[in-house]
Parts: sequence; structure tokens; C-alpha cells
Amino acid sequence: MSSTDILDVADKHTVVTGGNIGLGFRTSLELAANGARVTIACRSRDKGEAAAAKILTRYPDACVDTLPLDLLDLASIQAFAEDYMQTHDRLDVLVNNAGVVNLESHTTVWGGHEAHMATNHYGHFALVGQLWPRLLASRSARVVVVSSLAYRQGVIDFDDLAWNSRSYDRLKCYGDSKLANLLFMNSLNRLARKRGANVVAVAAHPGLTGTERQQTIGIGGKVSKWLASPVEKGVRPQLLACSAANSEAGDFLGPRFGLFGPPTRVKLSAHALDEATADRLWQVSEDVTGVRYLMDPD
Repeated sequence: MSSTDILDVADKHTVVTGGNIGLGFRTSLELAANGARVTIACRSRDKGEAAAAKILTRYPDACVDTLPLDLLDLASIQAFAEDYMQTHDRLDVLVNNAGVVNLESHTTVWGGHEAHMATNHYGHFALVGQLWPRLLASRSARVVVVSSLAYRQGVIDFDDLAWNSRSYDRLKCYGDSKLANLLFMNSLNRLARKRGANVVAVAAHPGLTGTERQQTIGIGGKVSKWLASPVEKGVRPQLLACSAANSEAGDFLGPRFGLFGPPTRVKLSAHALDEATADRLWQVSEDVTGVRYLMDPD
């Protein structure tokens, strides 16, 4: 990764969810290498500290810390935000990277919510909302949403968001959550524009990348893992999304040829741009998480 791929993250205060492994770790590494102040957010403090130590071994002058975060625990999300805000006066870049992929069986978590939607969307919706005061305190904040081309298979079925009535399909269920990520990005940009906030949301997807999250089922199977691009290539779209020099509000960055190739802007399908669906999903997300986005810094 060349420093020219990031350009303007020096002294930026950044948070990377799932920053201890795979694409998240590589994102944390590259941001730190380019002068950003990085907070690695992951469930295990020990794993987060090990990842930070690994970065510091390579870049001794880097600024890296870690805080525990469990996106399936609303109390953990609130505690993370409170801890972060006690030690940081602003947040310039928030990379919503953590997630679950193609779970083999139908899995529900707190409140009976389906695990893909709860982790990939509701958890990050709550996190961004809890950190909103620090995003507003930045002169130019960016929220990076890591999605997937699987969003094209997604449907926001408000009558069955938890997949209790539909026959479980792991790819389509995952696609629902990735579609929710994009609808959230567009809603966030509309909210920021309406209120004059200096916050932009950008989305990215890695294509087919050989991370530790690759599974032996579905799209993450052995053949696709063999064909996958290395992490240092797959991470480029979300790194580019971190920089105002490389992306604008509402951009969706990904490999030029779908699963492979250099990063470029990807056209979103109509259902990812549907404002009525996005508005209703926002309301549902507020109701599920209890988080409201306040427009004034504290």
C-alpha cells in the first residue's frame, strides 16, 4: 500500500471496528502508518492489544490504542462510546468494518434479532449514533461503511427482518444486512446535509478477499478462498473511503471488475437508493437500539 492511497489522514482521530483481524487489522495498520491516531475496537481487549502491539512493532512511532466493543451488546456499545469520548475530543474517521458473514444456520441474538442484521447494521447504527457528538466536533468527519456486492440479493422485509417466517438463506440474509448498510449511508448523508453537519458517509466493499473470516461454506468456500485477492489489495477501497481526497459523500468504492481489480466508484442499484425504505429502516433502527442522533455537540 502506498501512502498516496490515503493522503490526508495524518493526525486524524480514527476508530476501526474489528480492527484486530483481517481487513480491519490492515486498515488499522495502514492508517497508523500514515500518521492517523487509531483506536482498534474489538470484543477482546487482549486481541486488540495484541494487534496494537503488532502495529507498534512495525511502526514504533505510531499512535494506536484499543477499547473493547461488542456490537451485539448495546451496553458495550454505550460503554465504548463513553470511554472514547472521555479521552478524545473529536472523531475524524469511523470505519464500520466488523461483521459476520454467511452464518450456516439461522441465528438470533438479543431481542430475537437476526445475527447478520444485528451485528452488521443495528450495532453500527448504535455505535455511530453514540459517537455522533465526537463526529460533529470534527472539522470534516467521515463514516466509512463496509458493505458487499451481496447487497444486490438483499431485501428489507419489514414484516420479517429476523427471518422467522422466510426459509433461511445465508447469502440472502447476509445481503439484507449489507443492503441495510448502504441505506444507512444514504440516510446519514441526507441527515447531515439537512442539519449542516460536517459529516459524510462513504461505502466500500473489498470484492473477494482472502481474510481469516473466509469460511468453508457458501461464497466463502474453499474455491473462492483459493481465488481471493490478498488482504493488502482487498483493503484498498475502504482505505480510499477514509480520505476526502479520494471519495465523496455517497460513493460506493470497490474493485473495478466486481470481485477483483483496482478500486473505483461502483454504481448502486435502485433499491439501495430508495429513500422511503431508508427512512423506515432508520426509524426501525432507532426503535431497536434506542439510539437517537443528536445534532449538537456536547
